[in-house]
Amino acid sequence: MIRLKKVFLNLFLIFVMCMGICGSVYAQKDTDSYIPIHTEEELTALFSQVKAYLDENGETLLKKLDDTQSRIVTQALIRSWAIVQYENASPQQIDDAWNALYNMSLFLGLAADPDESFSSGLLFEYAVQLLDQEYYDLLSATGEEQDAIDYAEYLRGVAEGLVETPEEFTPEEVQSYLAEIYQETYLAAGLKAIAHTEALPMPEELFTEQQGPAMMPNPSVKYDSVKPLNDMLGITMPELSEDFNAKTGYYSIIAEVVAEIEYEFPEDGRAILRLSPEAEAEISGVYGAEFYEDREIAGTKVEIDKYQSMFIAKGIVKTIDEKLFSFAVDAEGLTKEQFDRIVVFFVENCRNQKSLK
Repeated sequence: MIRLKKVFLNLFLIFVMCMGICGSVYAQKDTDSYIPIHTEEELTALFSQVKAYLDENGETLLKKLDDTQSRIVTQALIRSWAIVQYENASPQQIDDAWNALYNMSLFLGLAADPDESFSSGLLFEYAVQLLDQEYYDLLSATGEEQDAIDYAEYLRGVAEGLVETPEEFTPEEVQSYLAEIYQETYLAAGLKAIAHTEALPMPEELFTEQQGPAMMPNPSVKYDSVKPLNDMLGITMPELSEDFNAKTGYYSIIAEVVAEIEYEFPEDGRAILRLSPEAEAEISGVYGAEFYEDREIAGTKVEIDKYQSMFIAKGIVKTIDEKLFSFAVDAEGLTKEQFDRIVVFFVENCRNQKSLK
């Protein structure tokens, strides 16, 4: 279950922090060549079914979900509801809303009541539906290794056999595949739900405050000071000192688990500092980067990657009282010397403090 938690948190943060995957996977959005799959009527019917199911069972089911799972379910519901209500939704938005709802409903069932999918035999049917090329493309876009993608494809083949020719499998063989097929199918449903949800506009982009349906807070919330970031982290989020000659762009908290500060430098230079109490999370926000070098700063191992003109530093830092935090520093338009100085400052300031709580 360690891989399940780590991979899923990473995938969620990827889509919240940088929606580039949706831009590449759904590159046909808003083009004349797009061929609709679902109609407004089909979307409305599916939404009514899902809402009726949640009205009846939601209180029990949602209690079984953690915060990340709940956000996925709620965001899919809210954003698809906005498309149902919006009179000028594009065919792509209608399809994305339908897919967000459909995959969210499968995800909800798998997350809240896995035993039901086991006992009913639906798990293998879900796997055949969900472990498809769209899923493999999304995994690849998030940086998943090819071996893992190939194994997901292999599990789909097993699931297809279990659906079409179950008599060819012994009970022991079925049991041996059960956990892995469940994990992969759960990830696929969640990842697809996130992808199609994040391809949709936020409700406030479509409606005025008076017109819109019930709103969810944006997963990325900006603040005027560093205090909310410190309160969330439980340590002080390091801020660059004046001698760095940088101006603060914004403070924000992403998905309630990542503190972020943007700094603007002369001549369009930019740096983003991120820190999270989720020590296993990938929070750099840059994907497709290539390894550049390894360093050690204040006893902390730091991986340096490069993407075009960007430098990215990431790793896990331990405070004096041994609290673990994942960190990332992304910089663009800065020299390597400037970047190195920022990284050393940030890591040392994280390392040399105690938690506030």
